[in-house]
Amino acid sequence: MPLFPLFAVLMVTGVTEGVYIVTIVSGVLYVASRGGQQLYAKLGVILFVLIAWRHADTAEWTPTDTVAFSIESRKENGKTARLYGNVATHQGVLRGKELSIGRPGETCLVEIEHEPFQPLRNIGGFDEQKWAASANLSFKGKIKRIDECRPTAGMDGWMLRWKERRLQQIEQQYRGDVALYIEALLFGESRMLDEQTSFSYRVTGLLHLLVISGSHIALLIVALQTMFRPIPIRRETKTMLILLTITAFGWLTGFSPPVARAVLVADVLLILSLFGVSVRDPIRLLSWCATAMLAFQPHLLSNLGFQLTVGMTFFLLVTRKIWTGLLELSVFAQLFGLLVLWQVQPILSIVAPLLNIVMAFCISWVMIPLALVSWVVPKIAPLFMSVLDAINGIFSIHNVGRLWTPLHELTFPYQVVLWVGIWISFIIIEQKRRIGWVVAIMTCGLVAGWSDWSESPRVTFLDVGQGDAIVVESGETIGVIDVGGVFQDPNEQKRTVYDPGADVVAPYIWKRGERSLDFVMLTHADHDHIGGLEGLLKFVHIKEIWLSKEVVNTEKREEILRLAANYGSSIRYLEAGDRPMSWMWIVAPDKPHEDENSHSISLYMNVGGMKYLLTGDLPIEEEEALPKLDVDVFKLGHHGSNTSSGEALLARTNPEWVIASVGANNRYGHPHEETLQRLAGRRLLRTDTNGMIVCEKKMCRGIIE
Repeated sequence: MPLFPLFAVLMVTGVTEGVYIVTIVSGVLYVASRGGQQLYAKLGVILFVLIAWRHADTAEWTPTDTVAFSIESRKENGKTARLYGNVATHQGVLRGKELSIGRPGETCLVEIEHEPFQPLRNIGGFDEQKWAASANLSFKGKIKRIDECRPTAGMDGWMLRWKERRLQQIEQQYRGDVALYIEALLFGESRMLDEQTSFSYRVTGLLHLLVISGSHIALLIVALQTMFRPIPIRRETKTMLILLTITAFGWLTGFSPPVARAVLVADVLLILSLFGVSVRDPIRLLSWCATAMLAFQPHLLSNLGFQLTVGMTFFLLVTRKIWTGLLELSVFAQLFGLLVLWQVQPILSIVAPLLNIVMAFCISWVMIPLALVSWVVPKIAPLFMSVLDAINGIFSIHNVGRLWTPLHELTFPYQVVLWVGIWISFIIIEQKRRIGWVVAIMTCGLVAGWSDWSESPRVTFLDVGQGDAIVVESGETIGVIDVGGVFQDPNEQKRTVYDPGADVVAPYIWKRGERSLDFVMLTHADHDHIGGLEGLLKFVHIKEIWLSKEVVNTEKREEILRLAANYGSSIRYLEAGDRPMSWMWIVAPDKPHEDENSHSISLYMNVGGMKYLLTGDLPIEEEEALPKLDVDVFKLGHHGSNTSSGEALLARTNPEWVIASVGANNRYGHPHEETLQRLAGRRLLRTDTNGMIVCEKKMCRGIIE
């Protein structure tokens, strides 16, 4: 069994990384595959198991006082910079504003304010803790002071400084998108990657093409072999030069998992060729290479890049007798990628297989050569720009047409069904191709459909920081109440901007298996309630936008109407007494006011047998006009400010659960201590400490326990 060594190391890394299901499954497979193994294989497995135990270290480290931080990379976004590097053997990331010093290849004295890595706060969002573990980062912090920067000693420091000079030169000389592709395709550097390009490559499953990967290494080997062919030197010398060149290239680009896998396999093949040994079983070779990578870097077990590059290569090797033609190969690869990506990616393009073929050819045989020539001969850059303009146009058409399908969140049983169904379809494809493809399509459709059908009515309070965003699901209806909002400095040109509508609400809607919303209710015009509207409209179709009939800020009202017209959403005005849904009753506002908060739409809902009262930012003075209602869940008015959620309202409604939608360490001090005292004896859940909060089946719970 060629995977015998990998199963052994997976058992160890499953334990050290806390992924015990991996330990159990790989343990069973190890026992089943160990029979008949050669002595050298058993000795090699023992060696790699010992190495894996030696390198296991998953603990988070807290820096103290001032430390010497060796910088490996720097990414800037507006006035903010993130520095990646190490303190001795500990890898970490630091952030700071307006840092004029601290470049890759330098070691600086840094005073750090430690910050913990954040867990997953919203379904469909970013899990910083898992990302840090998969990248082997053990600390994170805010820079309080940085000085005394000096060149880092050794070859690594020299290489990083050389690379940084080249990158700065590229960024000064070329248009932004040209610089992005030259840096990504030639140096494996993604610091110029902007939000729109990142989204386009992720949703189409093409992100692996925008970084150095196996195809790049293969292209480099072919180019070197072609270049060395007419040179009158020995074959062994040419092989050694190629081996040294691709290893140096991997070192230059940072040895990301795809690069490390490709370079390691290529190096082994080249070394064996020096001794006249040919590899008859590529699966066995890949198994030993993956085993070595995992033994020295156990954190790769949870690294998505490692899972995809090794898993995809294994899969394509195993099924190489089944697929025929490029399109079928691409579809096979997409199906395997779906097994890995379904839980971590909210959507996937429906034309991804076709785009993979087109873009793989374009990047490997057109863009990489053009990037290299443009870097060496800048006058060629306009030709490169025309190719990029065409690619950007394709992505623009794709994104405007929203040619993607949502990937519904799957519980563990559904994940098992998906894996089993896909693998059965592959087995059938080998015998009866058409039936096998039908089984694969039906498996994906049934898993997604059954997951959606089995959902119960629920109300979800998303964590959008200091703001409100509430998703309501009742029967066939799904809507959102407020969409959060974050103020951005108009003078700060950022490459990526946090937008709660695009970055939190839309991914969650997708993970609920939806492409559109029946309504979005905007309780009032404060930015922390409406700021994410355009970001949401870009990615999710909204049938109706509900607004208060009363208005104070006419300028913001006109902006909302303009956005609705641009994105094809109709407008509906609400006032006290309206029932836009049979289970929803608008209880305020009932008259004009001079204050925007006093115009907050307040509503009473009955969703899944649980009764809710949501009052927006309604002040205490206006709460007195609300009817007497018995509710199960009450969302604190104005994020827990002492000007809302008065004792009289709490006594009249008598909620069992109280929800506070607040941002961590917000500048307003919400929820105020006076408000918290009023809530004594009631169950309080807060988005700043509990993350996203889901209420269903007679209870409320936060995603962070």
